[in-house]
Order: sequence, then C-alpha cells, then structure tokens
Amino acid sequence: MIAPRLCAVICAVLLWTPAVAEVPRVVADTPVAQSLAAMVMGDLAVPDLLLDRGADPHDFQLRPSQARSLANADLVVWTSPSLSPWMVRPLDSLVTAPVIALEDVDGVRRQRFDMSSLLAGGNLADEIGGYDPHLWLDPRNAAPWLREIAARLAALDPENADRYAANAGAAIEEIDAITADVAATLAPVRGAGLVMYHDAFGYFVTAFGLNVLGTVTMGDAVAPGVARISAVRAALAASDAVCLFPEVNQPRAPVEIVAEGLPLRIGAGLDPAGTMLEPGAGLYGEILRGLARQIVACVNGS
Repeated sequence: MIAPRLCAVICAVLLWTPAVAEVPRVVADTPVAQSLAAMVMGDLAVPDLLLDRGADPHDFQLRPSQARSLANADLVVWTSPSLSPWMVRPLDSLVTAPVIALEDVDGVRRQRFDMSSLLAGGNLADEIGGYDPHLWLDPRNAAPWLREIAARLAALDPENADRYAANAGAAIEEIDAITADVAATLAPVRGAGLVMYHDAFGYFVTAFGLNVLGTVTMGDAVAPGVARISAVRAALAASDAVCLFPEVNQPRAPVEIVAEGLPLRIGAGLDPAGTMLEPGAGLYGEILRGLARQIVACVNGS
C-alpha cells in the first residue's frame, strides 16, 4: 500500500506538464503582409489576414471578429497608411501589441511616382506627396521586411528565435531565386511599350527595367473621365504602345474604350496586390511571377 504522502507526490508528477510558450498571434492587413509573416512563421502558426479575398486594399471595413483579432494580437504587420487607411483608427483604438509598418522598416527602398511618363497620373502623386507606396513590387524590399518580422517574433518568442531566423533566411534565398527567374522571363520584352490601368508598377519597372509609358487613370480611386480618356487615346495613337493592362477589382470598360481602334492588345487583368490569389507564404512570389507571365503573354500575343 502506497503511503498517502508518496501518493500525493506521484500524482503531482503525473499531472504536471512543463509550460510551453505560445507562438505569438500575428495579424496582417494585406495579403502581401500576411505572406511575409507566413514565410517567417513557417509551420509554427498561420498569421491572420484581415483583408478579405477580392476586397479593395484601399477601402475596407473591419468586421467585429476582425476587430477582436486585432485587439488580441501579439504582433501586427501592416503595409502603410497610404495603402491601408482603414487600419489607422483600429490601430489607435484597439491595438496594444507591437506594430510593424512595412514602409518604415530600415533598409527599404522608396521612390517617387514617375512624373515624366507619357500619361503620368499627376493628382495621385500630389495626393500622397509623390511617394509611391507599392513597395513590395521591388523584391529587394523583401529581405529587410523578413528580417524585421523575424527579429520582432524572436523578441516575443525567444524559444523559437532560431527557427524564425532560419525561415527568414530561407525565404530571402527563395525570393532571390524568384527575382532572377522573373528577370529572365521579362528580359525579351523589356523594350515593349506597356500601359497600365493606374500607377502601381513603378517599383516593378525599376526592378526589372520595363518600358511603361503611362496609365489610363490618375489613381485607382479616380475613374477616368471623357477628357482623360480622350487625352490617353491621343497620346497612345502617337506612341509605340504594344499592350494595355486592366486590373482586378477595377472597371474594364475604360480600358476597352481607350484601346478601341488602336493597334495594341489588351492583356489579362493584373493583380499587383495579390487580392485574388490564395493567401499564404507562396503569395508574394506568385505576385511577381504572375505579373511577368501576363506581361510576356500579352507582348507575344499568346
């Protein structure tokens, strides 16, 4: 027969389990931010994504469940107030966790809108001071972001610090390889005259040396009027434009009106923010690859 005191000790040992630190709960505003966080977290956890699939990243309303997710977050990754203005108030009123603003991370390359293009979108540049917030389309910005996310997670979860660092390193290598593949894919069409729906591709142009002549509209929130469409048609008639690209979540009609009767092809709808792609670690690379594939397909007429 086991003595009562010994029994109590045995029971305590059997019932005791070591405390395991929980992996931080990460919340991201856009598919790109979520993809970056997912690369760093690997199989430890899946970051929450606020922006619904197919939703407009510039204009979005949080549901109550998403507001609770923000309030319970251990780390928030958001793009910028220019891209996600709907995040500004929730961040002020709901979030007590650390916040990574991607546009403010050290080492990030920033550039202004190109006001020298044939069809430059002047009022968009004026509206946000000339700074182009589509930073993720220069893949060189991925490395400082991944390292920053890994460092913040390591501070919150020291037990997994090595895994975060290793995941970030592997992701940087993978994105470098994707960047090389995209550059090789685009190399044969670098001189082709391209026209985009709005001025979202400056970083992509800089990174891969493309020839974007301008845009149909002067901002994705500004529908082109009759005067703008007439001016675009006149400019394109005297240009060497080859392809004109609509965008997902944007009306196609202005693109078709601009292209009518002109010797240029309409390409597939581009998705520079990945809003129509499957969320997750692979989304960022697929944005880059997808843009390259669609540009090449249009220029080659395939």
